[in-house]
Formats: sequence, structure tokens, C-alpha cells
Amino acid sequence: MATTCSKRDSPEPVRINKYLAMCGVASRRAADRMIEAGEVMVNGRVLTTVGAAVRPGIDEVVVRGRMLALPEEKKVYILLNKPRNYITTNRDERNRETVLDLVDVGERIFPVGRLDRKTTGMLLLTNDGELAHRLMHPSSGVEKEYQVRLEAPFRPKDLSVLTGGMRLGDTGERTSPCKAKILQDGLDVLVTMHEGRNHQVRRMFSTLGYEVKRLDRTAYAGLRAGRLRRGEWRYLTPGEVKQLRLESSPP
Repeated sequence: MATTCSKRDSPEPVRINKYLAMCGVASRRAADRMIEAGEVMVNGRVLTTVGAAVRPGIDEVVVRGRMLALPEEKKVYILLNKPRNYITTNRDERNRETVLDLVDVGERIFPVGRLDRKTTGMLLLTNDGELAHRLMHPSSGVEKEYQVRLEAPFRPKDLSVLTGGMRLGDTGERTSPCKAKILQDGLDVLVTMHEGRNHQVRRMFSTLGYEVKRLDRTAYAGLRAGRLRRGEWRYLTPGEVKQLRLESSPP
């Protein structure tokens, strides 16, 4: 039976006596005595050096025949109202601000899918890799809603082309049918779709001759901002997580 212990984000090496203390096995002084007595094994070998270091989560540590194992990381699900000019990635090689700079949690999370730097709105972040994969897979058909602000009024005659499945002007790819509604004075269009190709919404409107001035994802898999302002985030409720699992289930 494995004894579990906790660790921080990083698998940085720590002294073996500190690691045993972290796991609740013994105090550091008592851990040193256990090491000297040959009661501690690391990666299959008896440890004899008191000052040795181990890498939590990487090295296999066994004490008196019992392996010290890390517990499964707590699953977290977060909805962020993404502002402009934040990169949807865990880190940026150009040191630009990323969406993770906005979310302060202990767990290592990652964004589900992407929104380009200028696009705002609903973004899901989690450490549940299985659910994230299912949500991003084309077969899931997760619904996404965007409000598109144009530089010139949308022509009603273009609505059937936009929603009927169209060939993108830059690559010739054909999109799947979607839903769209012209809002207000025609400068805003609400688009609901299941696809999520790279810059797809912008490319669709560009193909029709429109320049997108502002793009906001107003809903993702039924999740909406509610009271979340730009840059704010919240944990999903258990009911919302359950709904996401249903949304991502194969048909």
C-alpha cells in the first residue's frame, strides 16, 4: 500500500530527509537515522547518503517496503472572461502576458482551445486532460457563440452564405453550416457554431469582404460570463462540470 504525500508545483530536487518529513514518515532527524539504517530505497537502490536529494513525482522512494506515492492532482475547472492582448497559452517565448497571469491557483492548469490575442470572452481552463481532449475534439460538436463587431453594416444577402457552409477565401476549406443573427444597426452579428478552426470566424467574414473590428466569445459549451468582468474568473459549479461532460460525450 502506498503512502501519499503532497508536493508543490515544481519537481525541484529536495533533500531526502525533508521529503520524508513532507510525506509524514518521520522528522528530518529520524529520517536521517532511517537512511543510515538502510531502510530507504530510491529508484530500486538502498540509499546510504543522508544528504542525497530526490525529485518528487519523478524518483521512486520506498521506505521499509512502502512506496511513497503522490496523490492525484485535484481537478479544477475555471471560466475566465479573457481580455484583449493576452496570449492563450501557458507561456510565451516573447514574454507577453498570458491568460495564466490572470488566474491565481495552486494547480497547474492549461487553456482548453485557443482565442487569439485580440479576441475576448469565454475561456475554459483546467487540469483535466481527458475532458479537455474531448471538448476540443471535432466530434464533440461543442457549441461556441461569438459576437462580431464589423467596420461596416452586414448585408442581409450575405447571411445565407455565412450560415450555409462556405469556402474560406484563403485556403478553400469548406466550413460547416452555422447559425447567425444580425444585431442592432447591422454592425454586430451573433454567430453560433460547432467548429473551431484557427481564426475561423475572422476568416469567414474576411471571405465575405468584411473587416472584424472586435470579436467576443459570448458562450462556450453553454457557459456565459454572467457577472464576470473582463479579466475576472471563477470556478465552475459541480453542475456545470457535469454539463461539460455531457456536452463532450460522443453522440
